[in-house]
Amino acid sequence: ILDGEPQIRGGSGFNFGIGSRVAILIDGLPALAGDGGRPEWNFIPIENVEQVEVIKGASSVTYGSSALSGSINVRTAYPKNKPETKVNLYSGVYDSPSADSTKWWSGIANFSGANFLHSQKFGQLDVVVGGMLIYDHGYIGPPKPRPSTPQLNDTIITKDNVDSKTGRFNFNLRYRPKNIEGLNFGVNGNFMQSANNLSLVWDNDSSGIYRAFPFTMTLQKQSIFYIDPFINYFTKSGFKHSIRTRYFFTKNEVENNPSNKSNVLYSEYQINKSIESLNNLTITSGIISNQVFSKSGLSPDSLNDDNRLQNYAIYMQVDHELWNRLNISAGFRTEVFKLNDESAVTKPIFRSGINYRFAKASFLRFSYGQGYRFPTITEKYIESNIGGMRIFSNPILNPESSWNAEIGLKQGFKKNNFTGSIDVAAFWQEYSNTIEFTFGIWDLGPIFNDPIQGFRYLNTGATRVSGLETSLVGGGKINKDLRIDVIGGHTYVLPVALEPDLVYANDSLQRELTYLNTSTDSTNDILRYRFQHIAKIDVQLTYKRFSIGGSWRYYSFVQNIDSVFHTFDRFFRIKDYRKEHNTGTHLFDARVGFDINEKIKASFVVDNLLNLSYSLRPLKIEPPRKFAIRLSLKL
Repeated sequence: ILDGEPQIRGGSGFNFGIGSRVAILIDGLPALAGDGGRPEWNFIPIENVEQVEVIKGASSVTYGSSALSGSINVRTAYPKNKPETKVNLYSGVYDSPSADSTKWWSGIANFSGANFLHSQKFGQLDVVVGGMLIYDHGYIGPPKPRPSTPQLNDTIITKDNVDSKTGRFNFNLRYRPKNIEGLNFGVNGNFMQSANNLSLVWDNDSSGIYRAFPFTMTLQKQSIFYIDPFINYFTKSGFKHSIRTRYFFTKNEVENNPSNKSNVLYSEYQINKSIESLNNLTITSGIISNQVFSKSGLSPDSLNDDNRLQNYAIYMQVDHELWNRLNISAGFRTEVFKLNDESAVTKPIFRSGINYRFAKASFLRFSYGQGYRFPTITEKYIESNIGGMRIFSNPILNPESSWNAEIGLKQGFKKNNFTGSIDVAAFWQEYSNTIEFTFGIWDLGPIFNDPIQGFRYLNTGATRVSGLETSLVGGGKINKDLRIDVIGGHTYVLPVALEPDLVYANDSLQRELTYLNTSTDSTNDILRYRFQHIAKIDVQLTYKRFSIGGSWRYYSFVQNIDSVFHTFDRFFRIKDYRKEHNTGTHLFDARVGFDINEKIKASFVVDNLLNLSYSLRPLKIEPPRKFAIRLSLKL
């Protein structure tokens, strides 16, 4: 997750968090902001997670064709037969940065939080309630006072109001009537309020690396919630009928800027049938309506404050098991998009996959999938000046599409009491009309010699991301009281521009923009803001009621970024930093835990154990070392 933006196999660069190419879903329903397509990670009800499904690549017809790089679906849980109550409390501090001169706060920079969950059946009624509270002092401070050049936006931002506060409450209600077998219905809900800051650019690459550059920090308040009424009916003949709906509301209030809000009305009817006589042939089909209403006042010269995006889809998927060895899956989806008064766009996509077990614990798989992403309302229409960054609208922005193929081998193994699996996958994905966040002169202002600079979402041509991914997971007992668990993996990607000389736009000064002249390093045509290598190893030892664990993470050096950061280096101060930090980033975390009894567990966690000062997204520093104590109770 790069500055809040999810990344799967190098499918995205940095897009200001807008127009995610990874679909985020909660209970199979979209959870990205309706206008901008940006995820809010604190909104996920993490205290009530039953399962997390990750699909890599454009390989889903049930979750939507817009997920070009993949999808993450978080499934919440309903009560089991035994009531359950959980409470988690934690508190911690940020350590002083490794260079004392960069510390902007005095005293303690602390953070703390709590979450709870109660899950219980009351006769035929299933009830789940949960919630959380978070306070975070933060490690990025306000701009330094500059009395000689007063700046209106920065006068309201001080060390006393850059902290973050978030509260969330969620519930699941489901009723199973006794007199109608196979029927259940209910409503789920999730509500969140937050107040935080958005910081885009550090003050400088040395003493001000943990402070924001003037005008580039804003304070924002956010209100977000969804309500999900649903009905499920299982017939005696083996059909499952589901009606799922969601009303999803988001509102952002940015200091010194008008607020913007969006309303999403989502509804889906799905029918599923499993035919046991045909070797468990399963057919799933559905129809979807997704209506987005957005109102923005981010800029007085916005092309349109009120926007409506209509999306309709039908899909079908067939899964078949043969000879207890071969699983075959195929599906299609057709979507229709209409934004405001533009002409409707129709796009069909297809996916297929096979998984063959050729030995007891050996599996060979292949998949092919297509994807299509219609631009968000924000990418096309909304203009803004948030955090000192001017963003210009682009009404002629076209949808992007992709196809991907993957071949993989999974091998299970057992060595004494240690069991696990190794997975190796090669993948290849190509994009058309790739949408990138691009800097330029997009307005000449009232006077010709007064050019206005900023970013605009543009179609930059064809791109390709190929690579190799390996993973290992395993665990087992070393002896009666000692257990070891290991998880690790490595992803290598080769993300390249296939049309580096393509002139994809002319700015207001009629300068031609290409991949080559907007990149700092076009060697081998590598795309901007991509890690070509990402690796992780996590090991935990458990002895009776005591556990100790640690992890190592590696991010390779980001070879290519926007050339504008070098052009205006006197402001951004990025050149020297990148020269000094061009060998990649190695991070270490550590933790210890102790089960006080069957109901109470305490743990101590250290993130960034070596207190490394590092940056993953250019011009944004990551947290220094963090210490945290956590107490988990099961009542």
